[in-house]
Amino acid sequence: MPEIKIAILVGSLRKKSLTRKAARALAGLAPKRVACSFLEIGDLPLYNQDLDDQPPASWTRFRAEIDGHDAILFLTPEYNRSIPGCLKNAVDVGSRPEGENHFDGMPAGVVSVTPYQLGAFGANHALRQTFVFLNMPVMQQPEAYIADAGSLFDANDGLKSERTRAFFANYMSAFARWAEMIVSAAKREDFSQFMKQRENVAAAHVSGNAKPLDAIVPRTGEASFFPPNGGSVHGAEEVLSRYDQDAKSFAPGGSSSFDVLQSGADGDIGYWTGFQRADARLGDGYKKVQMKLRVTELFRFQEGGWKLIHRHADDSADRPH
Repeated sequence: MPEIKIAILVGSLRKKSLTRKAARALAGLAPKRVACSFLEIGDLPLYNQDLDDQPPASWTRFRAEIDGHDAILFLTPEYNRSIPGCLKNAVDVGSRPEGENHFDGMPAGVVSVTPYQLGAFGANHALRQTFVFLNMPVMQQPEAYIADAGSLFDANDGLKSERTRAFFANYMSAFARWAEMIVSAAKREDFSQFMKQRENVAAAHVSGNAKPLDAIVPRTGEASFFPPNGGSVHGAEEVLSRYDQDAKSFAPGGSSSFDVLQSGADGDIGYWTGFQRADARLGDGYKKVQMKLRVTELFRFQEGGWKLIHRHADDSADRPH
């Protein structure tokens, strides 16, 4: 399974906070495929719209940290039947300026913590109300209202009870599945939109314009290309160079279209297979050539977008077997 990056926001600034102890215990019981990071909110100045044009450095840092994660797990104590001001301020900072909501579409989870008996129910649901406007799909089950939290931890802040440990582990497993489901659905939708872009990129390439293809090819890491005339190229830099070289053999005025037989995305990996038809002008005399290639391409979601990591094309689609 692909790694899911979960940001943890703790709505208590106290050094010996029970909420922070619970957050650390939850992070320690997350599935291996999950990477948890704590985003600090204590240094965020109160949100003031007057600062939008020149935001404080801590606002910029916090917003970038949100963008670098797949999901947000909120842990909150209850202050006066609601959430602490520091947590509400973090929500406000992360969702602004207008039109730049960094929480938009991110899966969320809420764990409320209290030394008392009601499980900080009021804070839990006050926070959930903000998700309606933030457009954050929040996990509904299992719910987590952690009551009598002062009795849960030993002198080393470890959990005393196996029952509590099992509950925390189950919650983190459920939240990981929830986050994966939401993120995968978003990437599948994004990939279908990307495929429209990919077809335009191919048309540009057979007209001699390499720049659109360059934009979706990784600069480092693994990549491979099996061209129609045989052989293979491996490595991101080598593949990029080969694509640029091939583009120089085409003249402007070419066209390309895809006949997609199968296409899809799961997690960070997307693919399509089918045929690419092209009318191109090749060679020194720019002779008109019609091509029909049998194509398989693989993509990985990285650096904020889909990158072409493998292309296999051959011109044998119309040949008898």
